[in-house]
Parts: sequence; structure tokens; C-alpha cells
Amino acid sequence: MKPTVLVALGCFWPGNDASGPNQSFIALASALHDEFDFRVLARDRAPGATTRAAARGWVDLGYAKALYLPVGRFGVKRVTRVIKQTPHDVLWLNSVYDREFTLPALAARVGRASHARAILSPRGEFGEGALAVKAVKKRLFLSAARVLLWRNILWHATSEAEARDMAAHIPRGAEIVVAPNLRLMPPPARFEPPGEALRAIFVGRIVPIKGLDIALQAMAQVRARVIFDIYGPPEDEATYRRCRDLTKALPSHIAVNWRGAATNAEIFEALGRSDVFVSPTGGENFGHAIFEALACGVPALISDRTPWRGLEARRAGWDLPLGDAAAFAAVLERYAALPGDARAGWREGARAAARTYVETSGAAASSAALIRRALA
Repeated sequence: MKPTVLVALGCFWPGNDASGPNQSFIALASALHDEFDFRVLARDRAPGATTRAAARGWVDLGYAKALYLPVGRFGVKRVTRVIKQTPHDVLWLNSVYDREFTLPALAARVGRASHARAILSPRGEFGEGALAVKAVKKRLFLSAARVLLWRNILWHATSEAEARDMAAHIPRGAEIVVAPNLRLMPPPARFEPPGEALRAIFVGRIVPIKGLDIALQAMAQVRARVIFDIYGPPEDEATYRRCRDLTKALPSHIAVNWRGAATNAEIFEALGRSDVFVSPTGGENFGHAIFEALACGVPALISDRTPWRGLEARRAGWDLPLGDAAAFAAVLERYAALPGDARAGWREGARAAARTYVETSGAAASSAALIRRALA
């Protein structure tokens, strides 16, 4: 029998295919399901929804089986009982702070509800930018977790840089294994011909670390015409209000469209209508939205706090100092001035950068080795 990997993935509710971790898990399970039996625990509805959007019982997805759990006042119900009653060889948790899955699962392991070794993927939560948000509360939590929860854990980093960030905060001597995110190349986007205005796009949760406010500050300094489409759920109300206020102060030649949350198919269609992807993010351990933009052939204008570096030399985009809105504005000005045929080389460079990652990351082999290490 194949070893069973029980994966808790809070963002894997039905229909949420635009989430980067979901796409990475689907690619991982599809690549490795001949060797491992993947079972995923998820919410039965999106945050804020009042009705379930999933069938009851285990659902066969082909690459994995999924169990969608009901949501209660304090998070997902029955997760501890399901972990105890579902035979598994590895328990794979995502996010250090997740109250719905990770924290109950770790507490269950302390209570011996699961004897399997756990893999814990922080997903960039130990990065400098991420730790700076609600810093005091996070310091207190991490101090307690080191003592009470983090026992017999195999830590998963998606890069050597993330592994260094993690080592400064997890228990001394804890084992860290690097396995890059597994992603597949999508088909090339069908691009619409460029118009008179530069078409820019932001895709991401509207939270402080994603830097949408910096993007809007840059837009305020751009003299060329720009149409800026913003995709993503407003998860932080204060950040959303600040960004809306910044939008109201923009000059008339900058048009902003608030598109909200969207499906994966809708995002790819939107990328096909875009000339440049803008993300002054405060930190990413991978940057799924960045990968998707590049893979579609959209040059990425991003901060220097992601693994995607040296983009300009590859004519794939630009990675600029975090918070330098003027530098972002200058790039937008220059790119807006390029004729359509000159931008074609940048589209090719963007897609080549994504393809190079897929072909050279060794993500499938590294992920299999990570699971085997947990089994050992």
C-alpha cells in the first residue's frame, strides 16, 4: 500500500482555484500520486459564506481525496477527530498561525491523536516583511509555540533563503528540508493588441504586506495613461480603505478598476489583457501570482523581497527596492513609451523565466524526498 499523506490546507475550499498554494498542491499530488496517497482536509465554504459548497464525505479528485469540513464560530469543526480517525503516515500542515487546521492539529499531536511525523510549511511567514505585521502578537505566539507545539516536526522551506529565515525562529536543531514549490506551465495567454493606455494589473490579497498602497503611490507619479486593474479580496479593512483613498487622489489619466476576487480562469484572461504585472510586495517565499504572470508572458514589476531576482537582465521584468514608489513609476513611464513590437521581447522573456523555473527547480523530486524524509 502507498503511504498516506494527510494534508491540511485551509485555502482549498471548493472553487478556490486562484490560490497559489492550491495550484502548487494540485501539481504536487498529480506528479506524485503513483507513489503516495494524498488526502486533503479543507473548509467546506469560502470565508464569510453561510452555506456549504461541497459534498459530504470523502470526494475523489483523481489526484487526491478531499474531505470538506464544516465551519463553526471558532474555525473548522471536527478536524481533531478526523485526524485521529483517518489512518495516515505523514501529516502535512500549511501556515504556522492557521487557527482552523494547523493549531488544532498540533494540539492533537500533543494529545497523541496522531503519531505520524508532521511536515510544517510556513509559506513565507518567517520573512522579515511578514513578521513586521502585528509583530508583538507574533513574537508572543512564536515563543509559546516553540515550547508547547513544535515537537517532532520536519520543517519545509521552499528556498534556501526561506530556510535561513526559519532557522532564526524555530527550535534549535530542528530539521529543515528545502523543496521548491511545484508549478506547471499554463498555455500561453491570448493577448489583446496594446491600446493607447498602459494596462497594468495587480493580483493578490489586499493586506499590508502585498504593497498595493505602494503601487498606487507609484501610479500617482506616472504621466502616461494607465488602466490599473486590481484583483483580490479585501482581507484587511484598514489597508483597503487606505488604498481606496489613494485611488481617489490619482490624476484623471490613471483609471483604476477594483475587480475583487476572481477564479483562476478569470485571472488568466485578465493577464491576457495586461501589459505589466505590478506587485511591490513586502516579501514572498515564492510568489505564485508572480509566477503566473510570467508564465502567461506578462513582465513583472516587483520588489526585491521575492526569489524572482535579476528579471531585467532576462527582459522578464524588474525587481526594485521595496517601498521606492518613484522607481516603480519610472519603470512604468519607460515601458508605456515602448511600442507594441518592442514589448513582444519582454513577453517572451517573461515566459522564458517561468519555463526555466519549471524545468530546473527539481520540485517534484525534492517534494518526494521531503515526504520520504518524514516517513523515515
